[in-house]
Amino acid sequence: MDPAAYEVVHDLEESHWFFVAKRRILSRLLDEMLDGARNPRILDVGCGSGATMGFLERYGEVTGVDISPQAVKYGREQGRARLCLADGGHLPFAEGSFDLVTALDLLEHVAQEVMGQREMWRVLEHEGRLVVVVPAFAFLWSDFDKFSGRHRWYAQAQLRRRAVGAGSEVARLCCFDTLLFPVVWGVRAVKNPMGRWVSLRSDLETPTRGLNTALAAIFSLERGLFAWRDLRFGVSLLCMARKRCSQRGVDET
Repeated sequence: MDPAAYEVVHDLEESHWFFVAKRRILSRLLDEMLDGARNPRILDVGCGSGATMGFLERYGEVTGVDISPQAVKYGREQGRARLCLADGGHLPFAEGSFDLVTALDLLEHVAQEVMGQREMWRVLEHEGRLVVVVPAFAFLWSDFDKFSGRHRWYAQAQLRRRAVGAGSEVARLCCFDTLLFPVVWGVRAVKNPMGRWVSLRSDLETPTRGLNTALAAIFSLERGLFAWRDLRFGVSLLCMARKRCSQRGVDET
């Protein structure tokens, strides 16, 4: 990931509509998944500048891992003590060290993706939970994907094979960021031919205050939709799974 991208995300992660609404949605889903579990041990792989760690701390003791010294520095400046500078493909923890592992917009950045998945399952306790968020749909690829060092996007079937191949029970596999999908698609369709990524400007430029609040509110409505049904299209894919047996290996196809 380009160091400039970490700076962009660090500056916007607390207030930008996308991050605000994503945390609201994940909060509802984690409330359901953890169902009152007492102080679970949580690992946030690819923790970035630490904002997600702050959100996860309401559920239990959180440890963050990131490969970037810059990201770890930002996190420590925010008062996050349990931070580790490490490669997600070689996690410095014993087997079964955590009850919940999150990888939120991480796997698409990892060149050795299979190693990263194996490591997350290794450090996860039997019956532990995994939450993964990845980008969906190749036609949504944008300047910011290039800028932020993403290697790939995912289809639902591909993500399911990864989880099942690691010895898990998939509890939920669906899209999100659905309500604003037409907006994102339209904006990227205009920006992509312009090649704006060369100037290192991102899709995460904050809109005016009123528009930022409105977009966060619209995106957040998906919390209610998830209670009704899984969403079949969207900007991102979400996988929530439970570790059911010893690791059998990750499907590399």
